[in-house]
Amino acid sequence: MNKLSAKTILVTGANGGLCKETTKLLVKDGFGKVILACRSQGKADAVREEIISETGADQASIISLGGFDMNDPDAIRTAVDALPKDTSIDTVFLGAGGVIFEKDYQTIEWNGFKIEKTIFQNVVGGHITLSELVSRNLLAEGVRVVVAGGEGARGIPGMVEKPELIDVAELRRYVLGDFTGRKKYNPMDAIGMSKLISALWVRRLSKLHASDMEVVWFSPGLTYGTSGTGGLPPIMDWFVQKIVFGAMSLLGKAQSPQQGARKFVNCIEGRIGKNGDLNASPEGKSLGELVDQSPMNPAFDDENFHIALWFMLEEICGPFGEKTSPEMEQAI
Repeated sequence: MNKLSAKTILVTGANGGLCKETTKLLVKDGFGKVILACRSQGKADAVREEIISETGADQASIISLGGFDMNDPDAIRTAVDALPKDTSIDTVFLGAGGVIFEKDYQTIEWNGFKIEKTIFQNVVGGHITLSELVSRNLLAEGVRVVVAGGEGARGIPGMVEKPELIDVAELRRYVLGDFTGRKKYNPMDAIGMSKLISALWVRRLSKLHASDMEVVWFSPGLTYGTSGTGGLPPIMDWFVQKIVFGAMSLLGKAQSPQQGARKFVNCIEGRIGKNGDLNASPEGKSLGELVDQSPMNPAFDDENFHIALWFMLEEICGPFGEKTSPEMEQAI
């Protein structure tokens, strides 16, 4: 706790169910400063009051900041600009994201590109957030970055079809909103693909920035009682949370937010995961002992996918932290 008291952490999506519970535990563990990076200032202020009330934390140690809308890069940049220039962030938890519950594929048009929406809010938004923090020198040397992963990245029988990428061309088509020849849209399969792509992002980021940051992709396992199903119609959301997840919890296939949060905290505080690791539940399971996911989907270790994805992100967002990658330098 003495070491944590000198550290600052920034948490995106801190007002969401699992991220909120994780943030409360981080505060209780003694982080010196916690930055609640939420979509709106109202959400950030509300969760700040809740956390202070429940934990008794010093008000000066909890900072609320809106504008971290993972679908709005301009808002993210404005929000990062609002941080004091002498800020030094030791840990970043990229927990914001979620499922898009629609009947068909959704896209976001930005900077001349059309990007699949689930990927935008689960990968692109986090990429821009971290890039802006780097470019403004707001990260401490050796910053630890934890990215919220998900077992859907290698598939969960009966829940999420295993996402597969034939080649780099297919990766590019999907990310850039070309769904020709693909199966009918399924929200759970789309989140699985986005988690796979976030793992590819972590693998490339961990290699390009091995000297100045430690990046870990991590999932604590399926957790009920979160805001992940909030996009469903109210009656369906209630049914999934109370009935479906209730049954899965009894069968040992889902856990409480408090249980999931403690696992996230163990990763955030460095007890689980090293640079480039992909850690989640055992193959075929939604919950269980945390293990390396690399053998479960060949795309995880395919450097061609890592490089191609990073190249696309540079096309869409510009250089990461104002530093052009070797691949982009060759291209231009």
